[in-house]
Amino acid sequence: MFDDTAMEELSDAQLGERIVGYAGQIAALTARFFDLLVEFDTRHGWSGHGIASCAHWLSWKAGMSQRAAQDHLRVAHALTELPLLHSAFAQGTLSYSKIRALTRVATPDREEELRNVALSATAAQVERLVRSLRHIDRRDEERESGAVESRGRWRWNDDGTLSVTMRLAPLDGARFLAGVTRAEYERTRTHTDVDLPAATDSGTPPIDPGEPASRADLWRGVPSDIAEAVIAMADTVADAVSVPEFVPGAEILVHSTEDADGNSSNPHLDGGPALDDGEVDEASCGGSVRRVTDKRGRHGVVLRWGRKRRLPSRRLLQVVFQRDRGCRHPGCGRTRHLHAHHVTFWRDGGTTDPDNIVLLCSTHHRALHRGEFGIVARGHQLFTFHTPDGSLLRDAPAMTAPTGWRPDTAVPVDGLTTVNGGKLDLGYTTEVLYAAWAWRREQAEQVAAA
Repeated sequence: MFDDTAMEELSDAQLGERIVGYAGQIAALTARFFDLLVEFDTRHGWSGHGIASCAHWLSWKAGMSQRAAQDHLRVAHALTELPLLHSAFAQGTLSYSKIRALTRVATPDREEELRNVALSATAAQVERLVRSLRHIDRRDEERESGAVESRGRWRWNDDGTLSVTMRLAPLDGARFLAGVTRAEYERTRTHTDVDLPAATDSGTPPIDPGEPASRADLWRGVPSDIAEAVIAMADTVADAVSVPEFVPGAEILVHSTEDADGNSSNPHLDGGPALDDGEVDEASCGGSVRRVTDKRGRHGVVLRWGRKRRLPSRRLLQVVFQRDRGCRHPGCGRTRHLHAHHVTFWRDGGTTDPDNIVLLCSTHHRALHRGEFGIVARGHQLFTFHTPDGSLLRDAPAMTAPTGWRPDTAVPVDGLTTVNGGKLDLGYTTEVLYAAWAWRREQAEQVAAA
């Protein structure tokens, strides 16, 4: 199974067997990798040269995103308290996808039942079960504490759309819906309506102005599709609230590339998807839109303050922020609590211009002044980072595969295949799990009382 036979010489069945077998080896190796990671993190072996955390070190050295590195560390540390799940993972019978999900809800007194369910369920079924358990646990915790915390998340999708997910406390939710209703009321008004908005395609028809029910306070209420009303709320806030000139994220930034002839191309949102010409024209109509152009073939920028000014101007900060996008230390990339740092210190004759200023997060700015690493300005807004002994800190150090690896013969070739799998009865499964955990707690209490 682990020889070097050419793939085209393998049958379909052999390819399938090897894929499953290799997946089991990957799971076992990942478990070993996590063991090493926990020990490395516990020893703080990652510290030094301005490395802020083990996740930062992983992102820098192992080519992971910060989010993936943090997730690996969370799972790795959680498994130290879950010997049964750790054993199944190390034996190649539970995949990383299942382990990652289970560690969100597993505790030492729950892991046996969760492991048994996971062995007979697909990764998608495990994710579904974990979401249900987290919902039940959170509901019970909120019932005991009497408090609900509002939360909201957003992300750009692969197709260029933006997804927003919110879970609001009762009063916060009521405030949100009240704002949506007001935004919809204002959005659908016309110049002929004194008090009432015009009917939409999915809404109720306008009320006869002569009828008593036409009063504004008897309008139809919260729209079923709130997307346009939420956008209207955003536009209203953008028009009504004044912010400083430089507030990243508070305005719509449209980036484009300009060639030597002055032609612009490749327009896209700041940190977001590409835009077509129509969307660029639509965005240009807004008052909170700013165009950012990258001029190819030109080094640096015209804006320079030299020795006349120590603190960077607002315009200079905009230029540097659009260039760096976050902390410049290799592998960091933090976008909050940023400082504009003079590479050649001001007291040593350093100038206040883009060739001498980089953005550093507060952690790395402090580490720099402690001597944990250094920065060299190379001109044309190019900078290199170095260890105290002068060695170069590369943004993406080269990775090499380990040599002499041999498969673990103790890992079954079909270990990741679910056992007696089938349709997941979520209600029955959660009922049995909570009953088993309640019985275990009662047994433990009786033993403690005796």
